[in-house]
Amino acid sequence: MDRLRAIAVIAKGVLLEAIRRKDVYAIVLICCGLIGLTMTVDFFDIEGLTKFYREIALKLMDTFTAVAVILLASRQLPREFEQRTIYPLLARPIGRLTFLLGKIAGVCAAAGFCLGLFMAIFIAGITALGGGVGWPLFLQHVFLQMLQMLLLATACFVLSLLCSRDAALALAFLFYFTASLFSGLTVILYDFAGPAGRAGLWLLTYAVPQLDLLDLSEKAVHIEIWPPLGWGTMAALAAYALAYSLALLAIAHALFRRRPL
Repeated sequence: MDRLRAIAVIAKGVLLEAIRRKDVYAIVLICCGLIGLTMTVDFFDIEGLTKFYREIALKLMDTFTAVAVILLASRQLPREFEQRTIYPLLARPIGRLTFLLGKIAGVCAAAGFCLGLFMAIFIAGITALGGGVGWPLFLQHVFLQMLQMLLLATACFVLSLLCSRDAALALAFLFYFTASLFSGLTVILYDFAGPAGRAGLWLLTYAVPQLDLLDLSEKAVHIEIWPPLGWGTMAALAAYALAYSLALLAIAHALFRRRPL
């Protein structure tokens, strides 16, 4: 219970910090402006406006939530070391694993806060256009997005312990924005590679988390075609995301334990 209370206190501090900072609101305002621009297409009487709006809005929601998570997660530990606020925290009976779990939980709570704001904007927009949300598939998309943010946050903590804050930010953005390109490239290259190349691609596929597997935005756009995923599929995707998140957490903890204080 003491450990859970400590995790909750640390997570609350990260969430309050994210809410008080201007970064989150700037990201939300930019996203709102871009989503609002898609609604002006209505003046041109383009067919399929609701589908166009759904596609653009969902992509913007996912991307800007990921940007907020990367900015928040990558600076947590470096700032603690720079400002020397980590020393009084760890001087208390708080283990490093508890500290990490609290920080990651706080980043995920901030991601949920951002995604909740975006969901409200998305639902208001699609309702104003007279379109449907497609609740079952939409909620599955939101759930998998939260798992993707958990995976992304743990990856950012690992990167921030391996290199400087700026380098961690750059690598995290590179990882997120090239994830879909990497997935498609490995499929194309596999047919042309030799045995050694195929073995290397196979190892890369399993060594690097495939973020695209946790993205249902394309299916959520075409709600009239795609039914919701089955419980077995959802459980498998959740297990996939949690397995990689736990592996990254173990790496972050090992690096954090070796970090001199």
